[in-house]
Amino acid sequence: MAVDFSDGLAAVLEPRKRAFPCHVNRISSIDGPCERKLYYQRVAWDKATPIDDGLAGVFQTGNVLEPVIERIVSEVGAASDPPWRVVGAQTPTNDKLLKKYQIAGSIDGFLQVREEATDRWVTAGVVDIKTSSQNVYPQINSYADLGKFRWTRGYRGQLMLYAFAHDLERCYILFVNKGNLYDLKMIEFGVDLAYVERLLQRAERVNDAIKAEDPPEGVNDPDVCPDCPWLAHCAPSYETGGNLRVIDDVELEGVLDGLDALSSGMKAYKDLEKQRDLMLTKGRDVAVGRWLITWKQTANKAWRKTIRRVT
Repeated sequence: MAVDFSDGLAAVLEPRKRAFPCHVNRISSIDGPCERKLYYQRVAWDKATPIDDGLAGVFQTGNVLEPVIERIVSEVGAASDPPWRVVGAQTPTNDKLLKKYQIAGSIDGFLQVREEATDRWVTAGVVDIKTSSQNVYPQINSYADLGKFRWTRGYRGQLMLYAFAHDLERCYILFVNKGNLYDLKMIEFGVDLAYVERLLQRAERVNDAIKAEDPPEGVNDPDVCPDCPWLAHCAPSYETGGNLRVIDDVELEGVLDGLDALSSGMKAYKDLEKQRDLMLTKGRDVAVGRWLITWKQTANKAWRKTIRRVT
């Protein structure tokens, strides 16, 4: 007898997909790529497209793993030399300047190290615990590496604002490998006051836009917009290199659909990649079916393509 648990999963995950009003500029998202998204988070929170079961499951997995990771971190810290610990979990910000800019958030905690000479705990800085996939984890080993991925870039401003709010100078990100929860690494960096100032000015622009009831400019970027919950509400107009062609190419569209359905590790995927690249012209942006292909030149004049499904 076949067991169908799809309805059960949907019922369990449904409460995790609810949206709630937001009245502040959240520290966790203020260093994102789009100011218009920050505006919509506050004035159009109910217009966001609900997350699907897959993403809701990812978020719930994080919630389930959180106490497990905290226990592991506690055990590892106690066994280290010198010992260290994370304290003050979910401490909300309470800084006058951040309140002025309507910025708020709650931190994962403060990193403390036991000082051997005095046998007392010394606060080294703020710390945030982040999990990452087995593919991403090996690639993040320094502050510069945080710029490699869109979702890790925002960690920089997030931690700096936490540190700024608590008058601390150092930031720590404790990365945990999702494939092995005992595989940990710490990324350390200082507070860049110029970086913090840029985030404060960004928050002020969002606040002014809310007062004027006029959304700020969006990124209108096919690399970013399709993943935004406010895509349908915002309806961005993607900018290209000025040579976008809408084409009717059933073969190319079929190749792109085929790639979308396959795992990147399969031989058939690599074969389709070769076939796709033979059908594309470097520097020529095209829209075919539900696919948008755009090109950008890197600093060394090499062409880099971006392929997005836009419907």
